[in-house]
Amino acid sequence: MTSDTPANFAAPPPYVSQEQVLIQLEQRILSGALKVGDRLPSERTLCAEYNVSRPVIREALRGLQERGYIEIYPGRGSFVRGVVASDLARPLTRLAQRTGVTPRQLVTARTMLECQAAAMAAQYGSDEQVEEIRAALERHQAARTLRQLARTDLAFHEAVVQASGNPVIVVMFGAIRSLVYGLMLRSLSDSEVLRAADPWHVTIYERIARRDAEAARSGMSEHLRLALDLYGDDLDAPLEDVLAGRGIDVARLEEELTDGR
Repeated sequence: MTSDTPANFAAPPPYVSQEQVLIQLEQRILSGALKVGDRLPSERTLCAEYNVSRPVIREALRGLQERGYIEIYPGRGSFVRGVVASDLARPLTRLAQRTGVTPRQLVTARTMLECQAAAMAAQYGSDEQVEEIRAALERHQAARTLRQLARTDLAFHEAVVQASGNPVIVVMFGAIRSLVYGLMLRSLSDSEVLRAADPWHVTIYERIARRDAEAARSGMSEHLRLALDLYGDDLDAPLEDVLAGRGIDVARLEEELTDGR
């Protein structure tokens, strides 16, 4: 500032890019300055704060939305959203498409996660969590359409994972939930697999409810193993191709779950 500049004159802040705005807003969320449920300042306020145009702010907000930090509601504004386990599902689904993940590989991963989760649910799950497993089982038994059966099947397994009490297992299962949903669509559209696998849900619940950890682990293992016995040639084909053969687009699985169709 020169000697000719009035003492009360504030120089405008230096130009910042859309990425810099995004990073600074991201830091405000991560630091807790903006908490879950908080409304972000209006676009006009952010424009003035960062000395940038409205398109720059809109792109920054869109970037925050894509990263899962905020939800944007036209006419209402942008709000900080909470973190959910399924936030990892979309990138993992894209990775599965690129690498050709097979049903066998997915079943192997599920066995590692869910057998331990079932044992921990029996050992450590609260009465309320065990009751939620029972309620999820009843919703699954009442389902009639293929999509309803698959969504309620997924909800049952998610309830078991939640009852494990281990947030890392919950996050890991959340990361593959879209692919698991796709695998369930494959299983439930196959009458042989449906007849053999579906009754195991009752067995798994009963073993968890009586707090028999090893029996719950064994029951989950037997339930998941049936795909290895019954999938035939589908077992080692890319999951994307398996689902495409049944008219299912793997890229839309998470969208289906979100929309509830």
